[in-house]
Amino acid sequence: MHIYGQMDEASVIFDHLLLGTTFNASNKAELERREVSHILNVTREVDNFFPADGFSYKNIRVFDEEESQLLPYWEETHRFINEAR
Repeated sequence: MHIYGQMDEASVIFDHLLLGTTFNASNKAELERREVSHILNVTREVDNFFPADGFSYKNIRVFDEEESQLLPYWEETHRFINEAR
């Protein structure tokens, strides 16, 4: 069984901001090729893949559900994204 889209490259939101999946976060070659330095991990189910390899992580532990509240994390995630610029 193939689930299409999960193995695509991360999408470019801005020059300094990509949006990706668990697959992208686990693909060290893609992270290095795209010169990713910071990874915002917004999931309760997936741990950081390369914490000892020089990537800076910020974890927001929420479930991927419609009821999940993300607004309380806005300031800290905004700060983290700006650090990556």
